[in-house]
Amino acid sequence: MSVEESTIHCQALPLTPIPSYDVDPQKRKESPDFYGYIPDGGGRALIFGCMMLNSALLLLIRSFSATMLMIANKRYLMIYMAGDMALYLLQKVAREDLHYWFPIDGAFGLFVSLLARVIVKTVIDFTGIIQFRGPQELGGVYWTASMFLAVAASFASVWIGGGERMHWTLLGAASGAWVLVFTLFLLVMKKEYRRTFVSTRTGKQQIMDRFSKADDDAIKASVMKRNKKMWWPIRGEVKEWVLENYWRWDEEKPTWFTEAWLAKLPSDMIPVEAEKNVKGIRVRENGRRRSSVEMVKGMFGKGEEEVRVGGRVEPVA
Repeated sequence: MSVEESTIHCQALPLTPIPSYDVDPQKRKESPDFYGYIPDGGGRALIFGCMMLNSALLLLIRSFSATMLMIANKRYLMIYMAGDMALYLLQKVAREDLHYWFPIDGAFGLFVSLLARVIVKTVIDFTGIIQFRGPQELGGVYWTASMFLAVAASFASVWIGGGERMHWTLLGAASGAWVLVFTLFLLVMKKEYRRTFVSTRTGKQQIMDRFSKADDDAIKASVMKRNKKMWWPIRGEVKEWVLENYWRWDEEKPTWFTEAWLAKLPSDMIPVEAEKNVKGIRVRENGRRRSSVEMVKGMFGKGEEEVRVGGRVEPVA
């Protein structure tokens, strides 16, 4: 996400698991145009070191900047962060890329998308995790612009906060070190992936391209794990693919052809002969979710009016 593909984006210590995504063979197979920038051999350790230093230095710079703004006036920090976030969300809306990849529909899905965008943007602002340059997250060009803007804004913050000579020296050293580390990272990584740092590709475009270009059914099937808003323009293509291959999958039983996957299929993508079976699967899947809610109620003593089961249970014909 992407963390573009990660199920959990915001972790207390994100630096440990993130590098593994790029060297994961499955990730490289699913998104060869994004994963694969880390070289083999000795360069791998250097890349990992640069990624950790990149985050550590950016955290230092951003924290120092926030401190200086708070010294001047606490409202300055709030205005800066709110304006920066508003600009980010507005450009997502303008590019029809606001919805997050979580497969949650409706008004609640929009709320979750907004929440996820705000959380991820805040985390990236203070850590600069390179993984989040993915199209389903900030996007390459916006990630890169945000990093350099953060450094530039830190100098403005010191000026606003009436920084002393020591403050300017510390900020200059940290900023210079960050530029050197990021430059070294770009030099060591596989050069064909440098374009991902200036890419204008959206998450929707990535999901649709992945489906259309993939030859592997497992990769195509992953579209059902994404928000429908991200692949709706190629819905007809997805429907045709599902209807053409449904009975072959039903016979071969690939690992991804599970009840959970079937429960996500839109009704018009299910062959008429399989409708009754899939409806039964949906009832069982909703039953499992209901059982989970009951367990939570038992643990926390929630009343029926305080816990609701998501999704609609369809009757078995």
